[in-house]
Amino acid sequence: MAKKIVLLVLALCMVMGTVAMASASAETMGTGVYTQLTKVENAYELDGDLYDGAIELESTVCTVVLDENNVIKSIRFDMTQGKFAINAKGEVIKGGAKGDVIASKVELKENYGMVAYANAPAGEWYVQAKAFEDYCVGKTVEEVLGVELGADGKLVDADVKATCSIIVSSFVQALQIAVANAR
Repeated sequence: MAKKIVLLVLALCMVMGTVAMASASAETMGTGVYTQLTKVENAYELDGDLYDGAIELESTVCTVVLDENNVIKSIRFDMTQGKFAINAKGEVIKGGAKGDVIASKVELKENYGMVAYANAPAGEWYVQAKAFEDYCVGKTVEEVLGVELGADGKLVDADVKATCSIIVSSFVQALQIAVANAR
């Protein structure tokens, strides 16, 4: 009987310790999506010939875990690019068919082709995004939201830019939304 009571007390202590640790951590998590039009070309007619237009959208996703002091404990970014051809009637004629799945840049990995096509010395998109994530961890949200960006949306700081030369302005926008959604 005494053994059962000791085991019960130990089990209760473990549960109480777990609950105390969970409430002491006070971590919150949020996800944000920032979508922007990156290209718009109207369809048109010239000399009796019809020419298609195009629309490109980029959606940047951020998931962040914050501690009680708004310090970033964990953060992930990803992005999709949707490219659609539009005819003169405004109908989508290429891309965006119902059920189409657009792979994200993280999912594409080397198939995104930054190194192959853009000669990106800092590496593929997902590698550079990971470098920016690593930069963000341990900083406050305010520090990351205040990071200096050039007019091109890229980081200005040479040390950070050495590992992340991609445009990160949409990352900052998605982070802001994720923080607003954090619970």
